Amino acid sequence: MCSILFTTKEILDVESINYYNKFRGPDNTNIKNINGHTFVHNLLSITGEFTIQPFNKDNIFVIYNGEIYNSNDFGNYNSDGECLIDVYLKYGNEFTKYLDGEFAICLVDYTKEVCIISSDTFKTKPIFYSLSKDGLGVSTYSSSLVKLGFNNVQKFKPNKTMVINLKNFETIEEFEVVEFDIQNQNKNNFDDFIKSFENAISKRTKNLREKIFIGLSSGYDSGAICNELIKQNVDFKSYILKGTENEEILSKRINILESNDKKYHILHKSDNRLSETISYIKKNTEEFKYTISSYSSNYNESYLSLTDDGGSRHLSYICDVAKSEGYKILISGSGPDELFSDYGFGGTKFYQHSNFGGLFPDDLSSIFPWNSFYGSSMESYIAKEEYVGGSYGIEVRYPFLDKKVVQEFLWLDVKLKNLVYKSPLNYYLNTNKFPFNEGQKLGF
Repeated sequence: MCSILFTTKEILDVESINYYNKFRGPDNTNIKNINGHTFVHNLLSITGEFTIQPFNKDNIFVIYNGEIYNSNDFGNYNSDGECLIDVYLKYGNEFTKYLDGEFAICLVDYTKEVCIISSDTFKTKPIFYSLSKDGLGVSTYSSSLVKLGFNNVQKFKPNKTMVINLKNFETIEEFEVVEFDIQNQNKNNFDDFIKSFENAISKRTKNLREKIFIGLSSGYDSGAICNELIKQNVDFKSYILKGTENEEILSKRINILESNDKKYHILHKSDNRLSETISYIKKNTEEFKYTISSYSSNYNESYLSLTDDGGSRHLSYICDVAKSEGYKILISGSGPDELFSDYGFGGTKFYQHSNFGGLFPDDLSSIFPWNSFYGSSMESYIAKEEYVGGSYGIEVRYPFLDKKVVQEFLWLDVKLKNLVYKSPLNYYLNTNKFPFNEGQKLGF
């Protein structure tokens, strides 16, 4: 996890402009002026060699935030992000379609006088921009652009690449990074889904210098991650926040951790440290308002602040303890509620912002993309992880949002999708005999 800032404007007060961005990259801040433009990169070094950005080659400069998991497909690099210029030189503007990773990218080609901005499939890394006849600004957090005097600062869209002319600041083109196949729902078993999930965990846990942790509840998502980490013999620690969880399931999971010599730490919602971490995120995360809605009802939640959300507070508590114990990489369970269940089952909505009650239709095009596939609770809850985790200098990785995992789910026969609640995870947990609270949505 890092943070980025590119601006065509002069920066007079770097400390103020870079305030929230800097928390995400505590290892190094590099500021470079090129052709009257300013590149700022804050580094959190997790993999590869300690490499300062922007990367540059042939009058092309790149700053980015995230991890490119298939960088070795393009050559041998000291740091994964070094592949970006080579991929661009090979494939042109559409180079982002060939990347497998979690990223926010800003590439400037001064020979062609273009700037390319891109998010990954689900915009797992925050990115904002402002574009007008007066100039261009791109930043991990919006506050940097607002302080620079940019108007009309906007959230960059998920799954989007935008190409901008640096002479007149007009958009040349924009396109989707990933085009999901929603026409074919013909896989009649979970085998390929399980393989893709195993690979998603593997690629996110290899060649790391820093230590991994998870938040372990009694629900499906964290349970599947925990079990797969154990199967792959990954060294990790579980943080278990007690208060509203199924105690019987948690006890069984703790027994499995102990029998596999895996570390865990039990936290309690009554701990005074929780209130301290609430104050921390109020001070060290910029304002973010949740925008959660359903296309099948009038439900609209657009005023709740991230710092007032219970999940944010609990995550802050876990991150605070994990960081103090030397853990810097969080493997997140975000995504299945939005993608595999729509917060419901069989047409019954478990929460008001569910769109179709988890009853997948024969024709996916009739609902795709539903509100929470890219936006709504997907965007809001990813922001929770990124803003809170980022404030502690913790990198968050998302195996369930791996594009291959999502595609394999979309390819499942509609009867398999609708068989039981979160059917692929239900199958995975039952097959691996890992205890879970079947049929219920749990977790902070």
